[in-house]
Amino acid sequence: MHESARMSYSNKAQLEARQKLSSVSKIYPGTEEEKQRSLGLFIPGSLLARLLAVQEIYQRILDLPGSILDIGTWRGQTAVICENLRAIYEPLNFQRRILAFDTFEGYSGFTERDKLTPTVRDGTYTLSEGYDVLLRELLELHERNNAMGHIYGKHSVIKGDCRETLPAFLRQCPNEMVALAWLDLNSLEPTEFAFSQIVERVVPGGVIAFWQLTRDDIPAEGSHYISRILNVLPHQLHKARSYPSLCYMIVSK
Repeated sequence: MHESARMSYSNKAQLEARQKLSSVSKIYPGTEEEKQRSLGLFIPGSLLARLLAVQEIYQRILDLPGSILDIGTWRGQTAVICENLRAIYEPLNFQRRILAFDTFEGYSGFTERDKLTPTVRDGTYTLSEGYDVLLRELLELHERNNAMGHIYGKHSVIKGDCRETLPAFLRQCPNEMVALAWLDLNSLEPTEFAFSQIVERVVPGGVIAFWQLTRDDIPAEGSHYISRILNVLPHQLHKARSYPSLCYMIVSK
């Protein structure tokens, strides 16, 4: 069982049904092309809820300039979804760059201020060697497959500790504005640091999204929000309609 399964609210029967869906998808009687076009047969409602939540937030930035930062991208699913939403809603916006940050070596940076669990501890969510290369390839393949696919290579995958890579990126790109930042670091000090770096670059009306803001078992984002944002930074806070764990703030300036 992967670490992420331990965080599920599903009961045993639901998890078994999910596993069976996965098994059926592997033996589905159709060509590869038909299976690809029929993914809706196998996507569980929990994943569809997550996809809809990402869409809800993306629609908030359609009238804003700036890039998308996915900090703590893990496997890069959110970054890939954002590329596809860009192609759907604003296919001619080639300045909407997506930058995916991760060590790809699992969680790190926890201190006594964090709440460690079997899932939230150093090393969980580690990926195989070279995953950053695969993610770059996946992003480019989606770009090539999308509308205006002859213009590709807009996005970047940046490997390393965001406490080092994020300041370096911002120094190299002093004109980079941020329309949307996703935060999914889950340890307090890296979360505080990443937020402090990006908030000055977020355009008025821009969005900072927190995947675990109200989770009691992963308190880093909520602790940072209450101590550093709630009564300090002008903003509006919203919960994603379909995915309660995902909350996002609209920055007022």
